[in-house]
Amino acid sequence: MVDCGLKHRSCLESLRQQLAILNISPRDIKWLLVTHFHPDHFGLAAEVRAISGAQIILHRLDWGVLQLITKAAGGLTSEEFNRWVTSLGVLPHELDGYDRVFEFGTALFPANVEPDLLLDGEDQPVGDEGLRAMLTPGHTPGHVCVYDGQNRLLFSGDHVLTGITTHITPGILSDDDQLGRYLESLHKVQSLDVQMVLPAHENPFAGLSQRVGQLVEHHEIRLHQVLAPIRLSALSARDIASQVEWVVGLWEQMDGINRLLAIQETMAHLRLLQGRGDVIATQMDGVSLYRATGEG
Repeated sequence: MVDCGLKHRSCLESLRQQLAILNISPRDIKWLLVTHFHPDHFGLAAEVRAISGAQIILHRLDWGVLQLITKAAGGLTSEEFNRWVTSLGVLPHELDGYDRVFEFGTALFPANVEPDLLLDGEDQPVGDEGLRAMLTPGHTPGHVCVYDGQNRLLFSGDHVLTGITTHITPGILSDDDQLGRYLESLHKVQSLDVQMVLPAHENPFAGLSQRVGQLVEHHEIRLHQVLAPIRLSALSARDIASQVEWVVGLWEQMDGINRLLAIQETMAHLRLLQGRGDVIATQMDGVSLYRATGEG
């Protein structure tokens, strides 16, 4: 089994119903491979293990991040969270909406669920059917795709989706350039012999190489959009994000969750641009400001 959904009674009941339709007993599941630590992929892991006896597999890099998040969620106060979003340029009257995002997000992560097997490499076999787990960082540091070479299938998790683009945030454990890593790992899967891609969201699709090309082009356009407003003046990540074109709508129409996601995505692009030498950062009154160097 690849991924398992949110920790909620309705999700578990839906899983039971779908297995019954397929005439599959939960005890038939020997392995539960989680592509990454996000709660819509990892949340039901303990329940699936309880009803099936399956061993949970997760990459070591994501396990480290998950432990950090769950520990921080227990000790991070809303005041500390507000200081962080304020450093991104979030305005005082917007803080209430971001507080609700913080409370909602931290409640979703499962507690006290340890994997049975930690992956620890770029490419290694998993399960009993000749599948391979490929490290494809970007969406998370330890995100993996599962490649079935015999049947020419790729279980792509959130790495490659067909109708939307993968959300990329800056590194949590370090200053790693997660967008740069994502672009590299896109090219890693682009050359695979794949007939069908099975993503964690939306529908299965063919044409992996073409879709990868579209995603690379999308991020190049986004990099230019992030650079445009800071060619003449230094701005916060929040103010830059408010001038980027987002599929979900105009900045004024976004709720707190989508605004925070937009700021995080903007930060990921800024970090890549900093690595290229196209952007420099300064501090003013506790807020990080970014300006184009003019060299990009």
